[in-house]
Amino acid sequence: MVAARRTRGYVRQRAGAYAARGGGVRIDTSDRVQHMFYRHFEGRGDPQWQGTIADLYQRMDVLVGKAMKQVDDDTMLFVLSDHGFCSFRRAVNLNSWLHQNGYLALVDGHIDWAHTRAYCLGLSGLYLNLRGREGLGIVLPGAEAEALKAELIARLSGLRDEELGRVAIRQVYLTSSLYRGPYLDAAPDLIVGYDEGYRTSWDAAVGKVSGRVIEDNPKAWSGDHCVDPLLVPGVLFCNRKIDCEDPGIEDMAPTALHLFGIDPPAWMDGKPVFHAA
Repeated sequence: MVAARRTRGYVRQRAGAYAARGGGVRIDTSDRVQHMFYRHFEGRGDPQWQGTIADLYQRMDVLVGKAMKQVDDDTMLFVLSDHGFCSFRRAVNLNSWLHQNGYLALVDGHIDWAHTRAYCLGLSGLYLNLRGREGLGIVLPGAEAEALKAELIARLSGLRDEELGRVAIRQVYLTSSLYRGPYLDAAPDLIVGYDEGYRTSWDAAVGKVSGRVIEDNPKAWSGDHCVDPLLVPGVLFCNRKIDCEDPGIEDMAPTALHLFGIDPPAWMDGKPVFHAA
């Protein structure tokens, strides 16, 4: 693949420049290829492309091997991804579900904000129409908002695709229980963890309400990772044994600072994966 060859050339070119300090290379070819070739990978497309994803991973393995040859005993090499992948066969429009269940109102085909309590926007976010935050919010902050969040979590967690007899939503998470920080108020109120094979629909992602709640995804974009994160974990490889049992991507920046003898700032999430450099 042309992209893989160009990546190999770039890594060779940068290896010398990184030798005395440090640096990184971001490779997104594996992400794009899986988005577009996943249906072939799982046997739903053209057989001639079924091995494309596996071939790409083999090429990436060769690239890691070439990088390893540039590493001496005083150099740390990390290979990581921020997520895995799964199939995207069925699309879920939560705006349609909210409409059918009385949480979202329409007038002349548009959202009637004066009578809407919740809406879906983006790839995994569910928002309350909160007074004081949304321009036409009606849900009162505090007890009313918290009760509505709990109600939606209970009703949507385990939501089934009755047509196929499968679970479409594995779990809905309360955002404030997962994240902290000064920008929490800009995040969705709830995070929707879709099950394998499901993702938010293309219409729901831009705030539209369609006729059906769950339908087939007909697009070439047939693989995704905007699902329950427990289903698509990333990977971390290192040429040294790490000292923590369950490292996360949030640990990588503190680790880099630690290796250069810099204490991570107090506001930074994560912790170094080594007890000593």
